[in-house]
Amino acid sequence: MKNIIDFALKKTKTTLLFAVLIIIVGSYSRVNIPIAASPNVTLPFVTVAVFLEGASPDDTSRLIARPLENRLNSVPGLKSIRSDSTLSFSRVFLEFEVGYDIDKALVDIKQGVEEIKNELPPSAEDPIIEEYNESNFPVMNLSIVGNGSLRQKVFHARELKERIESLEEILGANLSGAPDEVLEGVIDKSKMESLGVTLSDIYYSVSNNNLIIPGGKQDAEKGSFNIEVPSVIETAQDVYSIPIKVTPNAVVTLQDIAEIRRTFKDYDSYVRVNGQDAVSLEITLRTSANAIDASRGIRNIVNEYENKLPPNLELIITDDDSIYAVQMVKELNGNIIAAVILIMILVIATMGIRVSMLVGLSIPFCFLMTYLVLHAFGMEANFLVMMGLLLGMGMLIDGSIVVTEYADKKISEGLTRKEAYRGASKRMFYPILSSTATTIAAFTPLLVWPGFTGQFMKYLPITVIIVLCSSLFYSLILTPVMGANFGQRKGGLGKDNKTFTKIIDWYGNKIEKFVKNPIETVICIGAILSFILVSYSYYSKGTVYFAIVDPVKAEISIRGRGNLSSTEKKEIIQDVEAELIKIEELQSVYLRAGTEWWRSGSDKVGSGFVEIVPTAQRDISGLEVMQMVTERTSDIPGIIVEAQPDLGGPSFSSPIQISIYGSTEESAKNAAIEIENKIRSKVSGLTNIFSSNAYSAVEWSVEVDKQKAAQLGVSIGDVGALVQMLTSGFKAGEFRPDDAKEEVEIRVRFPKSDRTLTGISDLNVTTRNGSVPVSSFINVIPKENREKVSRQNGKYYFRINAATVDESAVDSKVAEIKELLKEVNLENGVSYAFEGMQEETDEVNAFLQNAGIAAVFIMLILLVTQFNSFYQAIIILLSVVISFIGVLLGLLITGKAFSSTMTGISIVTLAGIVVNNNIVLIDTFNALKNESPHIEKSIHIINACKQRLRPILLTSSTTIYGLLPLALGMSIDILNRDIFFGSPIVDWWSNLAVSIVFGLGFSTFITLILTPAVLALPYALRNDFKKLIKSYN
Repeated sequence: MKNIIDFALKKTKTTLLFAVLIIIVGSYSRVNIPIAASPNVTLPFVTVAVFLEGASPDDTSRLIARPLENRLNSVPGLKSIRSDSTLSFSRVFLEFEVGYDIDKALVDIKQGVEEIKNELPPSAEDPIIEEYNESNFPVMNLSIVGNGSLRQKVFHARELKERIESLEEILGANLSGAPDEVLEGVIDKSKMESLGVTLSDIYYSVSNNNLIIPGGKQDAEKGSFNIEVPSVIETAQDVYSIPIKVTPNAVVTLQDIAEIRRTFKDYDSYVRVNGQDAVSLEITLRTSANAIDASRGIRNIVNEYENKLPPNLELIITDDDSIYAVQMVKELNGNIIAAVILIMILVIATMGIRVSMLVGLSIPFCFLMTYLVLHAFGMEANFLVMMGLLLGMGMLIDGSIVVTEYADKKISEGLTRKEAYRGASKRMFYPILSSTATTIAAFTPLLVWPGFTGQFMKYLPITVIIVLCSSLFYSLILTPVMGANFGQRKGGLGKDNKTFTKIIDWYGNKIEKFVKNPIETVICIGAILSFILVSYSYYSKGTVYFAIVDPVKAEISIRGRGNLSSTEKKEIIQDVEAELIKIEELQSVYLRAGTEWWRSGSDKVGSGFVEIVPTAQRDISGLEVMQMVTERTSDIPGIIVEAQPDLGGPSFSSPIQISIYGSTEESAKNAAIEIENKIRSKVSGLTNIFSSNAYSAVEWSVEVDKQKAAQLGVSIGDVGALVQMLTSGFKAGEFRPDDAKEEVEIRVRFPKSDRTLTGISDLNVTTRNGSVPVSSFINVIPKENREKVSRQNGKYYFRINAATVDESAVDSKVAEIKELLKEVNLENGVSYAFEGMQEETDEVNAFLQNAGIAAVFIMLILLVTQFNSFYQAIIILLSVVISFIGVLLGLLITGKAFSSTMTGISIVTLAGIVVNNNIVLIDTFNALKNESPHIEKSIHIINACKQRLRPILLTSSTTIYGLLPLALGMSIDILNRDIFFGSPIVDWWSNLAVSIVFGLGFSTFITLILTPAVLALPYALRNDFKKLIKSYN
């Protein structure tokens, strides 16, 4: 393999041309790669939704959910199947194993749905099958507010929708806060009954006059003519003149018995933005679209459209994810530039300008090569990619430092720079290859990280591995080529650096004591490490799942109990809104009365979000603002307002989530009530406790005497249609007007004054015996009704959610709840499980433990292969344990909690970094020992330590310098001359940065003392043993 170096030096121009091409293509990739704030995660979820208007939760569960569950349960790759059935809706939620081919799953699901479709109720709408991914969630809300009419707002919203959806990055702009249009016929009940018109007459008249009738084509002697039979409803006037019934005296049309108007359906959802009624567009991106470019395009459209907007309307943009993406790019780019400057200052100070340029050029080269590879594989640049670049920056120059430092030594000995760099790259080929391979080995298990967290975090190890592979190419191929042509002609790095020379001499004197007293050194360091472990067990700050980030926005959930109308729900959110607007630290308040059916839960009144003003404009933290939101709304009677901060990263409905399963709904419900009561009464320190077990609602059941109805010639369908006349209306047909892009329903119903519960008894139905009162064969009675029926994997289930004020307390509260649940006597067939964040945390902990073991095992194989010594391989791996203890020391000093994800990643990362120092040190010791086997081993150990001190300190310091600003809690933007404290980026990565800085710094310090002592230990023990034998002889 070393022949590659000879070939590269022989074909210098080819090698440099290849490097220039990488730089050019890499620069193009950097400009054109999609940029996003968070990774676009492929979620292994598919939903099947069916609408059956007016059906109760029991009916939608029995008639829709169960048949779908029974058929789809056999779909390959399925992990779990869950159904939620509510009024008029049923949704089956299918979760697949992470990594399963969702396209194949969609094909299997569509096939299964087609097979079962005929078993669903005929009046049910066609099932809607949707794949869940990041594009399902809005990246921006655009709202129209003002004192204009609803029709005016809807008109402009649709105009904007059409323009925004023309952008190539936009998947859709969904209208919210405006009901669908309808052509409504308000029937005069007395006229209808006097003329003997039935609802069937209306339905069939509209249907028969709204058909496509092909007239055909007529060939005549003097031409060919198409023949048309106009029969499709095109305008409202066409509806007015539809003949409903023919009597001996006249033809009754629809306008004779009804007042017809084009209007909107009854409100089922309201949107309020900053205290005003609004019509909103929720904008979603296409997969892998550039969020920043999309936002720029939308804002250009908005700026242009504002000139057309009447003065009584205003456009408001909220929840713009691109703002965070721009801030992320700005901050991380600033941190990368700051890290480059800090590292280059260090390298120049110790290696001189000319050599430092060889080392420093590795940073832009490896970065551009990384962008090239990511773009080639269709990946995006998000904050994990940028953090991977920042994390890899200190590691990528290690190989170049080692090669240039050794080449300088050879130049000092009289070799030409070409021969010196050739010899240096060959001499250090295997140490560099080994150290890079061990670092890659540490990150490799992270590529197969399972679960949602693994999907989210995968960009980090991918980026670091590409950076390290790029650095291998640069240090072993480009560094010798450029060094041979442009490197220093004279050696003697640091000759003029008297400070560093004094440090080496001082270290040499001190290390001699440790080498000559290895047993005492090992015992002393062992005691120090044990003391740190014991201290951490007593004074640690607990465990968190991801990172504690100061939120910039929060999801708002409003819950209340009772049969609340849409108007009552609107009044409730207005009360909540009035309190939230008083909080000066809130930048925007977006609330929705009523929710989309897939977001609806038990007792859900409304939802929305609040955005917090930038950090510089407030004196309190985002978490304190969230506390204010909860406190301000706690006094509103009859409702509970929950604020779930958006902390970035993988999100869960609640930190603590308990699912209770039962073979019967009653047994599961009883267990859920008992568990919820015990948690509320016996576990302190919990907030936002709520259960999916909703109070039963009241519904009115129209009980029909079927025998009497049959005698009168009345069908159940006739009664149902009459009841619909008192509610949302009886659907008579639909038409597509010229000024609308979607079909408009034609509905008929009675006037508002007649639409009452008691009005049912006053209705008459036309039969063969004449007009008969409906009350003669029906009975209207109130009944208890459930809001939702939920099942998972064939069992009924309820869910209890809770949160803690401090996320680091979640682990201890879960343990407390588990002990409490042992006191609950569960019925047969009832079980419970901790899911959500706790389940994911357990999976993360288990995986990272296994990943750490796998990484160490892979490194052990590599090290034994290189050194052919178990003892030396174990010495090298000892630094991994030391770095872990250094991480715990850093958490103790900074008062940070142990993050299962971030700290776990840092420990695995350090496992690959810290071994490099020992590899270089022990490799040098072995080379000196082989060159002069007759010299005492302790002298070789001391000389190896002195020779490798500079590269060890430099390689460790470069990584530490790169992460030091984040570890200190600040983000530096050199270009804009800004320093951020406590920004989301800092909060996100400070735990990982602190862990690596302390772990690497502590490990380097201890390694420079312990490794020489452990290397000398066998020789010292052997000498002591010989002395002992001699004393007995």
